[in-house]
Amino acid sequence: MTQEQMRQKASEARREAKALQKKMQTVTDSEERKVIARQMNELFAQAASLRDEAKHRHYQAESIERDFRCMETNLED
Repeated sequence: MTQEQMRQKASEARREAKALQKKMQTVTDSEERKVIARQMNELFAQAASLRDEAKHRHYQAESIERDFRCMETNLED
């Protein structure tokens, strides 16, 4: 999965969690509220995890690029 796909999925998961958050405001049954809260927490956690992984890959790619440029410069010397 690419970084952009990860960000997209994170955005979708967060959007779904927000929709559940709004739905929870109208639900009065305690069991249903528990289920919705659990789903909402899982979606928020999934979104955070995907965003963190995308950031990690981005920084890793930048680090590799810097290392490559450094090696290239050393070879030129």
